[in-house]
Amino acid sequence: MIDFKASRFIITDKKSTLMIQKSIQAMLNDQEQVVEFYVADRFPFPSEVLFTSKRIIICTYEDPELPIFTFLPYSKFIAFSVKNSNNYDLENELELYNYFVDKISFEFPGNYNLSLIIKLIGNAIG
Repeated sequence: MIDFKASRFIITDKKSTLMIQKSIQAMLNDQEQVVEFYVADRFPFPSEVLFTSKRIIICTYEDPELPIFTFLPYSKFIAFSVKNSNNYDLENELELYNYFVDKISFEFPGNYNLSLIIKLIGNAIG
């Protein structure tokens, strides 16, 4: 399970949404689409992070045969903070806050455009 007291994910790679496993596709709600798909390093286990049209899905591989899924609906967040740079040498960060898990952070080293993710979360929070 995810320890939300140390919930920082460092994105290492962006993947094509066509590469999403069928087990994850089957968990999507009606009319929910995966918008962004990333691989993250999170000691001690790797994770996949999916930003969908409605929520964040985190798949952690403590045991490759039995992944753990965590679902974070955008509508449950109360605030978010973004550092988005167009400079490849600088990191980008997304921090999300809610009453239940306090804060969850995503670090995007390199040149990532977070505008679509920001728009999805902003629309859900209001």
